[in-house]
Amino acid sequence: MAEDHEILARALGPEGNGTTAETAALADRWATFPIIGGVDSLNVKAAAVVAFYATR
Repeated sequence: MAEDHEILARALGPEGNGTTAETAALADRWATFPIIGGVDSLNVKAAAVVAFYATR
């Protein structure tokens, strides 16, 4: 979770290949969402909701 004084940016990419190599090179940390329970995928909008909620 970001502290009040930290800058936080999120880069969301498509399934499979994910973000570009250039974007990946700028990242300090990565987060992924495990897909379980017979779900084939998680669209980027749903992933954004989870990411924003987790770092509120």
